Amino acid sequence: MPVYSVKGHKEIINAIDGVGGLGIGEGAPEIVTGSRDGTVKVWDPRQKDDPVANMEPVQGENKRDCWTVAFGNAYNQEERVVCAGYDNGDIKLFDLRNMALRWETNIKNGVCSLEFDRKDISMNKLVATSLEGKFHVFDMRTQHPTKGFASVSEKAHKSTVWQVRHLPQNRELFLTAGGAGGLHLWK
Repeated sequence: MPVYSVKGHKEIINAIDGVGGLGIGEGAPEIVTGSRDGTVKVWDPRQKDDPVANMEPVQGENKRDCWTVAFGNAYNQEERVVCAGYDNGDIKLFDLRNMALRWETNIKNGVCSLEFDRKDISMNKLVATSLEGKFHVFDMRTQHPTKGFASVSEKAHKSTVWQVRHLPQNRELFLTAGGAGGLHLWK
């Protein structure tokens, strides 16, 4: 029997991430899900049936397929963000303390994977991978009022970059996984 069960979305759930509890970030244990229905929902397994946060397109806005989600900035009891990547290249950063969209950008191709270098520290780096074989590294400490976060992008593979994962022992290192079977370690 499952410990927790809920009908979370109207369509397929593409992505899931967790934080909190057991020393992985401060604050409540929470799970975030992203779905083809265009919604990103945050769940607290101690609360039945309803999400604690529900980020969805406003009335009349096109619903985009959410392909990836990631928690970050969970360095104390109050702070926490969720980053979501969509099929059209949108990346949206949601501030859960203020329940507001903090930042958004578009990387021109579908966002396959997102990861902060660590979930349980003040935001530092965010890596996003995409369909066209690139990854984008955002410096989450440096935000311009109109241009957003400082970033760099690199053509990593000759195919889609499906995953990015940081080395837990050294957050300066991360691995990308390409659609043609290639793995690349980056610093």
